Amino acid sequence: MRLLRSMRFFFLLNISFFYFGCNVNETAKSWRIVNTDTTDHLYSIHFFDKKHGWAVGGNSIILRTDDGGLKWRTISKPNALTFGSINKVYFSSRNHGWVIGLQGKILYTANGGRSWVKQNSNLQSGLLDLFFTSESEGWIVGGNGKILHTINGGGRWEQQRGPSMGHLWSVHFVDNKNGWTVGKDGIILHTNDGGETWVHQESGTDQPLLACHFTKLQSGWIVGVNGLMLRTNDGGRNWLSQSHVTRKTLRDVVFLDSQNGWVVGEDGLVLFTNDGGQNWQVEQVNVTEHLLDVHVSKKISCIVGAHGTICIRS
Repeated sequence: MRLLRSMRFFFLLNISFFYFGCNVNETAKSWRIVNTDTTDHLYSIHFFDKKHGWAVGGNSIILRTDDGGLKWRTISKPNALTFGSINKVYFSSRNHGWVIGLQGKILYTANGGRSWVKQNSNLQSGLLDLFFTSESEGWIVGGNGKILHTINGGGRWEQQRGPSMGHLWSVHFVDNKNGWTVGKDGIILHTNDGGETWVHQESGTDQPLLACHFTKLQSGWIVGVNGLMLRTNDGGRNWLSQSHVTRKTLRDVVFLDSQNGWVVGEDGLVLFTNDGGQNWQVEQVNVTEHLLDVHVSKKISCIVGAHGTICIRS
């Protein structure tokens, strides 16, 4: 636990292992910097629709917007949230959502965040990412290679057996059977049976992999430290390294469709492609804070980062 906390501090709050700035531009659309009342680092952003979104981060902060990100308000911190940083947030509807953090903490809300209840993970490891394929089925990954799975909205979380003890930083599923998780020392794990079995895929690197995203079963992306970017067109049987556009650490990657994708990274860095990743453009705004997470949909897009940074594009 102490090791995971120190690693998270190192990755998220120091040198080039975890922070990122803000900007983007797609077909003349630009990002707007939104003022917030917090200076806490924001680690995760999620929108259920074009109006309703949540951002979470340091000091157990939870922000909510009901107008597409123009204004954000802080949700009162419930007693169960007094455990430090919240690492990720995910909502399957306007009311039903989850947040995760250190010491195996999982909290669930059925009323849009007005109140939260604890869900039992039976873990003490830090939890780092989560992904749901429906309102009832989801996965969480975290420290020491831990993988959790639920089929009833978190009423019961069961641990799945993975082949690695390294920290897992990101998880993504394309359906309720096929998913990937990535993490420490170049770890890539894949399942085609909903996580009953996880197998290694060769990454070709021993560097930390920080985020993964798939647009369909065969096509996926991974990003990591020192500008590392990997791509597959065959479901991960082969991962190819992209030419380095930058040496900055890349924290998140997301694709709107097969052609349009974004990567966020250190010092205000945003990379954009409109040709499926064959070419990447570097775009920047007047923000130097590191960016930690990006959400992109057809109706709303948002980036969050250090010191309360929020940028929207709608």
